[in-house]
Amino acid sequence: MGIVPVFMSIHTLPPGAFTPERIEELARLGQSDPEVRGYRSFHSLAEGRIVWLLEAASKEAVEAWCKKVGRPLDGVTA
Repeated sequence: MGIVPVFMSIHTLPPGAFTPERIEELARLGQSDPEVRGYRSFHSLAEGRIVWLLEAASKEAVEAWCKKVGRPLDGVTA
């Protein structure tokens, strides 16, 4: 098995819009998806900013996953 690329996704939402419970739910979804695997996240719920490191085959797979789980997306970079 080859090396899986890691992508950084950046998300901005209204401060307080995501709860710690919602972050936990997204983390669980990121561990059970066959296309995208959550690696690590950093967030400030008070500021409404989330940065997520995800393993995926492509940038497009990360974008599709974010849309599927309803996470607003500012951008994705390798």
